Amino acid sequence: MQDRYVGDIGDFGKYGLLRALTCPGPSLAPRLGVAWYLYPDESANDDGKFTGYLSKGHRHASSLQGCDSTLYEALRCLLKSGRRSIASVRNAGIMPSDTLYYERPLSYPRSMKRLERKSLRESWLKDAIKSTEAADLVFLDPDNGIAGKVQPWRLKGPKYVFMDDIKHFYTRGQSLIIYHHLGRHKPAQDQIESLSESIKCHLELRYAPFALRYRRGSARVYFIVAQDRHRAVLLARIESFLQTQWCNHFDDCSQRL
Repeated sequence: MQDRYVGDIGDFGKYGLLRALTCPGPSLAPRLGVAWYLYPDESANDDGKFTGYLSKGHRHASSLQGCDSTLYEALRCLLKSGRRSIASVRNAGIMPSDTLYYERPLSYPRSMKRLERKSLRESWLKDAIKSTEAADLVFLDPDNGIAGKVQPWRLKGPKYVFMDDIKHFYTRGQSLIIYHHLGRHKPAQDQIESLSESIKCHLELRYAPFALRYRRGSARVYFIVAQDRHRAVLLARIESFLQTQWCNHFDDCSQRL
């Protein structure tokens, strides 16, 4: 996650999903914890510039506003004020009031040695785990998603969540939402199925995680890993979510195993 993404069309889908899963409703809402893998802003590409949907006349403006008008207006106000940061999202009350946040930045100076990088990341993860320990459902929000061949101590390591990170949260009894940015090296569904199977095997799950693909802006998917005690509630909320106008923007790519 980078501050410059706040309020873009991808952010709208992200917070829309989190709100649908955790805001008060007919079923008991799980308490949310957010672990932002906050990476320094970059300027090498156009990511974060897709904010036109907040303007009248954009081809998706009306449809997206109809999904969650409260969220739409909150992000529009953030953009208008120039306050594009995760701190502004927290302060705007976009998430439920009892949400737990972890927003310590994570990056490595080029001069930092490998052992120092490993130590820094271990410290960062330890604090993330501690800061979200009272949550039922933890959202892991790395800049790029689930790591492939990248190692945690590499310069780009802070842009990824690793299976060992995921396991730390899951094995202490928390359900998870994991962000992943899809690549272009093979079809999206193939990538989703491969990662879903990897998560299932690594965590020794009985069921494959739910997988919801957001189709606005860059291709991305959210894996939802449910503890048994949360599974019925999360499934009901996902199904309700996909019966609203959000169905025009999200696809259910889950493997019902």
